[in-house]
Amino acid sequence: MKSKIILLIFLLLFPSSLMATELPIRGIARGESKIKVGDNAPLITPELEKAHKEGKVIALQLGYPSHCPWCDRMERYINEIMKETNNFDNRAIFIQTQIEHAKFIPPPDDGIKLKEAYGVEGQPWLFIIDKKGIVRFVYKIFVANNVFKNNIEELLKE
Repeated sequence: MKSKIILLIFLLLFPSSLMATELPIRGIARGESKIKVGDNAPLITPELEKAHKEGKVIALQLGYPSHCPWCDRMERYINEIMKETNNFDNRAIFIQTQIEHAKFIPPPDDGIKLKEAYGVEGQPWLFIIDKKGIVRFVYKIFVANNVFKNNIEELLKE
């Protein structure tokens, strides 16, 4: 009886849009992004704007590591590469943003804006943006660490 009451309270407190059955599958980026290689990146958050003004190469991960196993794996090795290279001598930056509900944790406003601007579904997505603000690489679900590092190094040589 007690568990039924708890379930009833839970169902009354949380709208159906937050129910687990309606949440995206963890670690499954779906479809195609609205933003393609060669497009101007929507640099619509203060952190992205600042990085662009500083002329940095931007690695933007749209995904939530504590909820998505692929997001977690990528975030861990990208952070390790960024630490080992001192953010590629401070010429690159890694920005990670939650864009989907994680259990019952809604994404921040910036995450919602980025999800809409980049036109993505599911997670993770990785957009690598050059110093001019152009999307040069788009990865859905996963990118290997050596490919990531080579992409950044290639853009820094330009």
